[in-house]
Amino acid sequence: MPEATPPTIKPSQPTPLPPLPPTIPPPTYTSPSIVTPQPPVATKDEIASLMSGIEALYERKITLLELYRSGEVSEGVFRKLYNEYDGKLGSFLKARETKVGELKDKLEEKNKRLSEISMKLEELEVRHKVGEVDSTIYTQQADSLRAEERELTMVSSKTLKTNISSLENLLSGKRPNQIRDLENKLKACLSDLQKLVAEGKVTEETFKTVKPDIEKTLAFFDSLIKENKEKDRNLREQLETLQTRYKLSELSVEEYERRKRELQTEIDKIWA
Repeated sequence: MPEATPPTIKPSQPTPLPPLPPTIPPPTYTSPSIVTPQPPVATKDEIASLMSGIEALYERKITLLELYRSGEVSEGVFRKLYNEYDGKLGSFLKARETKVGELKDKLEEKNKRLSEISMKLEELEVRHKVGEVDSTIYTQQADSLRAEERELTMVSSKTLKTNISSLENLLSGKRPNQIRDLENKLKACLSDLQKLVAEGKVTEETFKTVKPDIEKTLAFFDSLIKENKEKDRNLREQLETLQTRYKLSELSVEEYERRKRELQTEIDKIWA
């Protein structure tokens, strides 16, 4: 009889291992991006040139009005030059407003970035305290953020605020007494032109053309020295009261003269 074939024993299959739990990567911290400071929208020299140009055009218009009222320039030439100067002044003032807007937008960006840096520094400090960020990385990134913060605060933002202030302060190159002189000249021009119209030496059309602009400029000058005028008025009232008290023999000559000099000095300082 043939020998029986021994049964084939299949090797047992290994029991599959349970799946490994998902690997949790160690926490990472993204290094803060450094924002390169951008050049200013307008340089100090550009702003100075713009503002001096505005001052010059205000003075030029007033001088032209004085020449016209004195009969030194014909009506045709007066109107041509007045319109030219007025147009240039309008362009300069518009450019000023545009630059102020640009600088304020830039300042807002800087302030926003400063807020972001402050939050990043706080976040970085917390991550360091809980052990997520080691001391070396913490120091490097904190120093980098603080350096940017100093640059934005001490240089960029300070420069922007200075330039905005320079643009907003029209006629800042003029002393109060100089602005008052311009105002007085312009008031005299307006008064004389009204008389010349009545006398038929200046046409109604020309007067109606320049009158609104003159009145607008007078209101502008007044706004610049309004506080000075108020202080001057109060001091002159005190001076008048002092004189009255002296006439009524309430004060000695020495006391009167001393107080009078003090008040006059204060008045002079207002317009210096």
